[in-house]
Amino acid sequence: MNLPDIVRFHLDQQGFPYRLIDCPSVESLPQAAARLDIAPRQIARTVLLEDAAGRAMAILPCSYILDFSILCQVMKRDLDPVYGVETHHFFEKNGCKAGSHPPLPGAFAIPALADLSLIADDEAEIYFDGGNGDVLVSMRAADFRQLLTTARWERFAVSTEDLDAQFSDPQVMTPQNLTNLTRRYTPSQLREGIEAITELPLMPQTAQSIMDLRAKPNATVEDILKIVEHDPSLAAQIVYWARSPLHGYSGPVDSLETAIQKVLGVESTLNLLLGSSMSQTFHIPVDGPVGLENFWRSSIYCASLASELAKLLPEILDIKPELAYLCGLLHDFGYLVLGHIFPARFFLFNRFLAVNHHVQLSAVERYVLGVEHWHIGAWLMQSWAMPEEVIAAVRWHHNEDCTQPHAEYSNLVLLADRLLHHFGLGEDMNGRLPALAMFTLGITREQAMEALMRVHASIAELDSLSAVLRLPAEG
Repeated sequence: MNLPDIVRFHLDQQGFPYRLIDCPSVESLPQAAARLDIAPRQIARTVLLEDAAGRAMAILPCSYILDFSILCQVMKRDLDPVYGVETHHFFEKNGCKAGSHPPLPGAFAIPALADLSLIADDEAEIYFDGGNGDVLVSMRAADFRQLLTTARWERFAVSTEDLDAQFSDPQVMTPQNLTNLTRRYTPSQLREGIEAITELPLMPQTAQSIMDLRAKPNATVEDILKIVEHDPSLAAQIVYWARSPLHGYSGPVDSLETAIQKVLGVESTLNLLLGSSMSQTFHIPVDGPVGLENFWRSSIYCASLASELAKLLPEILDIKPELAYLCGLLHDFGYLVLGHIFPARFFLFNRFLAVNHHVQLSAVERYVLGVEHWHIGAWLMQSWAMPEEVIAAVRWHHNEDCTQPHAEYSNLVLLADRLLHHFGLGEDMNGRLPALAMFTLGITREQAMEALMRVHASIAELDSLSAVLRLPAEG
């Protein structure tokens, strides 16, 4: 078990005893806590902050959330978090692995604010990211405080257990109280809601190349291979998807060529790659009801169900299963945008959903996020010039009475999303099958359940695919 030079040198120079704990194959600190049976409050997490005066670091338990109103008052600075790629670059340029953020302000020569809840018990163990992605550092809380001797120690964070207790009380959770809580835990620059989004990010270059290839009349397997040959994660996605029993291919899928030529076909492959490459622009937490793990799992299941349901429709409707798959894959992309642009609000949204399983989703989205996910998702699809069928599915997939153009695709996604309740997935709390949409499509309940069972037979392959899809982009 190795540490980056900057971390090892700093720890050894300070002279406090510590030990290293092997913790491979986890994507978040809460997952590390669960795997190692450690209380999440004993794992320190890092939030990089900045304002016009420069950068600073906030250090708090991984199960706590920042109270920005207190933090800015204590620091006497109007600090906002540094998000995504910028944070990764800060630590990577100091020798840490991508995604690893050690809470060592002295090593990185920046001021810091640390939460006193980390050191409530001097003899307790504190754990933190070692900077190499697969190891935690452990030391006594008293020693950890001395290690951070240059940091200012205050109370500026709130336990998610306390937050959940507030969210679980229906008398407390009035719309006004929920809005006030959101403002309390949201950075000042992002309190205006959707008005704070001045522009959407550009489509990634890989996604643009795939869009161009989709428009090419005679795209070939070789064209696809040129796109994916430098990205092992994209190649793995194709192979995992091709191995699903849904495709009815009984032979071995041991190469990209076999997956594309004999199983998927060019259009289905491009649709899968398009959804995957588009998502790489956005960075959201892995955990939570609409965190990255559940996002991809529900998206993959919804796409598979929409495709299977589309195969039941008469040819006269001219509904393409491949396009239905893409609609299902992208229908909740608004969550990626909102989680990327409003991380604090997105965290609160996930916490609220976790303890309010029967709450009306649209109302909570409006109060916490300031906008509903279908709104921002359709905006993104339009901005990126996606097919009209996809825009319609993203915009209308919660509408049971949709009569807009391409309503067949939004109805397929609506039905697929309702069926996801049989897997314990789906963001819509209403598990009732939409009668009007089914009547319009000409799909019976028996047919819908048969499609569900076909997808159910592919659980292992679909879960593997969703796990690969949530991996970070190569390079």
